Amino acid sequence: MKRIAKVVITAALLLPTFFGVEKASAANINEEMIDYSKTLIGIPYVYGGNSTSGFDCSGFLKFVYDKFDVSLPRISSDQYAGGTAVNKEDLIPGDLVFFNTTGGGKVSHSGIYLGDNQFIHADSTKGIKISNLETERYWKNAYHGAKRYIEAPATEAAGMFQGLDIRENQVGVIEVKKSINLWKRDSDNKLTFERVLNPGEKYRVYAYDSNHGGQYGLGGDLYITDMKSHINYHSLPQVAKN
Repeated sequence: MKRIAKVVITAALLLPTFFGVEKASAANINEEMIDYSKTLIGIPYVYGGNSTSGFDCSGFLKFVYDKFDVSLPRISSDQYAGGTAVNKEDLIPGDLVFFNTTGGGKVSHSGIYLGDNQFIHADSTKGIKISNLETERYWKNAYHGAKRYIEAPATEAAGMFQGLDIRENQVGVIEVKKSINLWKRDSDNKLTFERVLNPGEKYRVYAYDSNHGGQYGLGGDLYITDMKSHINYHSLPQVAKN
């Protein structure tokens, strides 16, 4: 039986919809989803699998989300093309995390974020298992990005801006108009390429400086160059922060 009462479609967020996917919001759905996903630990990996007989990575995500009446595309790259982009430091349980395990800069693996840097996924050798984004070097290096399909309820004090809940120390929101590079500052204070951001994605901005012709800080030493032909910057109104 469909659990429609558990999901509220948030058309008022005015965020783009991809592949017919609608964003949903519910107070407890993320916790329930995480608990359910853990019951599937140990099910073997099967290429193309999308049932409890065996899963591949994207099949596992779609199977779990379907149980909570949230539709996902079937393929990892399509899953990454949809949803709302999420900074790594802003991840909440239930978000989808994506990896480039084959090189070439393309998404090739995916999982569901559990919190505390952990994610659950269909490992090609051990089946459904929990791994760590930070303590396991392989996954830390292969991390590509994250997307949110279930909007977290905003607190009354924080509010919403540009379709995203407002976070502490946030100063604005970047909206990507044309593909643009995301950069990361290394230990020598040099910028190194991180990944490409896609049109329609939105990111919270926490700082701005005039380095390198001007750049917006997304937190975690991540920066977008101030290129007005590629991005729209929306400054957070003072009233929204009170």
